[in-house]
Amino acid sequence: MFKYCLVAASLALAGPAYATDAVAPVQSIMAVATALWSNGDGEAGDYFDEAHIGNFSKHMRELYAEATKHPAFDSEDGTGSPFDYDPIILGQDGCPLEGLTIEADGKDGAAIDVVARFKRFACMEDSSDEERTAVTAVHFRVISERGRPGIADGISGEDGDRYSLAEALTDIIGQ
Repeated sequence: MFKYCLVAASLALAGPAYATDAVAPVQSIMAVATALWSNGDGEAGDYFDEAHIGNFSKHMRELYAEATKHPAFDSEDGTGSPFDYDPIILGQDGCPLEGLTIEADGKDGAAIDVVARFKRFACMEDSSDEERTAVTAVHFRVISERGRPGIADGISGEDGDRYSLAEALTDIIGQ
């Protein structure tokens, strides 16, 4: 009986630990986003470069590799980014991210929902107060693969205006 209680207790404790681990790849990707949208001149990297691609699940890495065969702009070697916009922040114009928070927000099947919230238009003086203070939420579905968390999708917006990073890559591949 004592043995079973220990197993049950260890499983109960594993939930919060996995949620904490699930936040790590999102923090890494949002650090890239913060650097890309900052006013600094430093080298921000890319969401899918060698240093950051490991934050994504195997399936997302495969989708991205296939999508690079369809670059948004012509490149010398025939490969390149399939995006002509920022696929995490969802834009070509914006401001340094303000008020960034990242937190695990429950489970969705086998995935943990990790939500990044931020203001992306706070510096736009020509925008309305509503636009400048609006909080954008990106829901990252983080799964465990071989004991390691990986982002399986990034979802923004709501029903009629929903964006899925995995679906966007699949659409690019299907062109």
